[in-house]
Amino acid sequence: MDSNDFREFSSRKISIAVLIWVVLIFLMLAVNQWNRNVQLKRELSKIRKELKTDYEERIKNRVLIIHRLQKDNQLKKKEIDRMNDKIDSLDKVKSKIKIKYVNRIQEIKYMDSEQIKKYWDGQFN
Repeated sequence: MDSNDFREFSSRKISIAVLIWVVLIFLMLAVNQWNRNVQLKRELSKIRKELKTDYEERIKNRVLIIHRLQKDNQLKKKEIDRMNDKIDSLDKVKSKIKIKYVNRIQEIKYMDSEQIKKYWDGQFN
């Protein structure tokens, strides 16, 4: 072996070693990046599941609130209907009294003082 052959062989050996180291470093970086991506995907999946359960729980609570408010509205509507019925019946009584009052006023207009005195005595005694 010549010194030129030896130099050429050692330069090839060094370049192959450098190439192997570069490939190993690249592979290590690629494996590290892949591992990090997998870990991040797992964490993201875990966060999504937690958020999903949280949102589902919020939806359930809101549905319960909506049902409770609907029941409350139904009760209020029944109460309003009941009060409206009372108002209607009071209006009927009021109109009857008003008619009776108008009729009595007309009768009183034609009475003399003695008849009016007897009328009031009869009403209050």
